[in-house]
Amino acid sequence: MTTQTRTDPFPLRRYVVLAVKNLRRRMVRTSLTAAGVALAVTVAVSLGGFMLGYRGAIDESIDMLGFQIMIMAKGCPYEAATMMLKGGTGLLYLPADVYEKVKEDKEIESITPIFVGVAQKQGSGIRDDGGENNFLIVSGIDVASYQVMKPWITFKKGQGFDGGRWFTPESRTEVVLGFEAAEYEQRKVGDTFYASITPAGTPNAVLHELKVVGILDRTGTQDDGTVFLPLDVTREYFGRPGQLTILGIKLKQFSGEKMREFETRWLKLPEVQVVGLQQVKSTLVGLVATAQTMIAAVAVIAILVAFIGVINTILMSVYERTAEIGIMKALGARRDSIFQLIWLETVMICFAGAVAGSGVAVIGSSVVERAIKAVADLGVSGSIVRITPAVIGYAVLGAVVLGFFAGLYPAWRASSMRPVEAIGKGN
Repeated sequence: MTTQTRTDPFPLRRYVVLAVKNLRRRMVRTSLTAAGVALAVTVAVSLGGFMLGYRGAIDESIDMLGFQIMIMAKGCPYEAATMMLKGGTGLLYLPADVYEKVKEDKEIESITPIFVGVAQKQGSGIRDDGGENNFLIVSGIDVASYQVMKPWITFKKGQGFDGGRWFTPESRTEVVLGFEAAEYEQRKVGDTFYASITPAGTPNAVLHELKVVGILDRTGTQDDGTVFLPLDVTREYFGRPGQLTILGIKLKQFSGEKMREFETRWLKLPEVQVVGLQQVKSTLVGLVATAQTMIAAVAVIAILVAFIGVINTILMSVYERTAEIGIMKALGARRDSIFQLIWLETVMICFAGAVAGSGVAVIGSSVVERAIKAVADLGVSGSIVRITPAVIGYAVLGAVVLGFFAGLYPAWRASSMRPVEAIGKGN
């Protein structure tokens, strides 16, 4: 006596073809369902790209500062971080003797003093509109120590273009422009422009004639929008001899423990605060935590809506094809084969939506970035949305898993139908 194995007349390849045909028969419904999945994936990919890109932008901006630690006058660390990362300015200054005290610390590898102030542009042509664009961020620096902190800074070079040089320390009129400052002011090496500066404690501004002797190459940091002058000259112009805005510091051995030890030593000075750039990073990330949570909530809602939409679409398809499914089972299709057919349709819809949504997210990433920056000042100047293959891969995988679970009930429902009853209901 031999046992005969029942052969399914509808092999897997045939089910794939059937699934595609079934989806194409109801193209509008299929497209709308896939669009719902695509929307959810677009939000998820954009969120993932934002979270990844923002942290990367912070790291890059902090690395480009060249410092590990900042010493500044007591105030808000975030305002100080924004000043350094975005080119803003504060009104708090360190006392004249702080630099002389701190630079003697034996744990310091290098230190650079910086004075930041705001000047008003004069005679800048069409760019002078009386608004925010009428102001200049001026940084007084010590070139030698500044170059040690930022050895990657170079002068702009190009065909027929002379990037110039650094000013001489004793010069009172020579300035170096950051890349964006030169572009915005439409200045080149050898040009002259005028800046109006109001010294501290005086009501009247003084007009200074300045000559551009160098233009820096693009760095992607606050340096791009800055006008650089010699440190002592800048402090004289602003009426604050000996004072500083910030001290940038690198330690010989940098670690959390060394940072805490350094902070403990210098917090004894009542007028200063010590800020490690890892602390700045945590502060900046924390500022957008609420926004990230809200975006994540939107993504979850979009995923739930897409999940319900997929289930609804496949269930409707099953009910409409009741007789068809009954005939297939009467012709020998096994229960698990019917399950696979419905399951394949669900996964195909989700996969197609995921691919489309990922494409939309990649193409629209620049739009998303501009929208986020328009809503919130995130304290960084670099790209904040980075959609990597890994982000897309996880999103597509998540959509397929969504399809797997969304298709379970409709597939079970279809595979559980009795052939005779299904054909009868279909008629």
